[in-house]
Amino acid sequence: MDKKRPYRLGKRAASVNETKRRVLDAATAEYVINGIEKTSMQAVARRADVAPGTVLYHYPTPEDLAEAVIETWIKDLEMPQPDLVDPEADLDERINVLVDVVFSLYERSDWTYKIYQKSPNHPSFAKGFEMWQASLGGLMLAALGDRAANAETMSVVSVLIDPGFRGTLLSRGLDEAATRGTAKRLILGWLEA
Repeated sequence: MDKKRPYRLGKRAASVNETKRRVLDAATAEYVINGIEKTSMQAVARRADVAPGTVLYHYPTPEDLAEAVIETWIKDLEMPQPDLVDPEADLDERINVLVDVVFSLYERSDWTYKIYQKSPNHPSFAKGFEMWQASLGGLMLAALGDRAANAETMSVVSVLIDPGFRGTLLSRGLDEAATRGTAKRLILGWLEA
């Protein structure tokens, strides 16, 4: 009796997903080095160790690839939600939560800021930036409570939890804990002044 070889679509699908992930990871690495606009599909293919046609098959244009990288970033990072801040907690605790949650996200996603610095106006960032602004805005409203009605307060707190501010402190030799502590003290000092 002749046995037919079983068809395993699942195995092929897993291989395709693995290849797509390698391409996205390679694109991310290239974007960090060169920015989105200056990254070629060939460079991504070399880094992913696939044929250029494979990259083009999954992502026909550089814009499709950039959008896929940003969408993956949004999905993988899980944007923080305002319900992480207890509205009944005192101000110090709410500010601690705000800074810890935001800086923890930055720590997990330093590469995104590096890409943003090289390609700040790339259209692929628009969706991610809108989601980040909504998430950050909700966290700030929850943490600041009534103080969030003051535009100047919102502006100052935004600067003190900005990835650029954090990056500057880190580049000047502060470790992650000291950076968080500094941001918390400055925010609370501003709010209590």
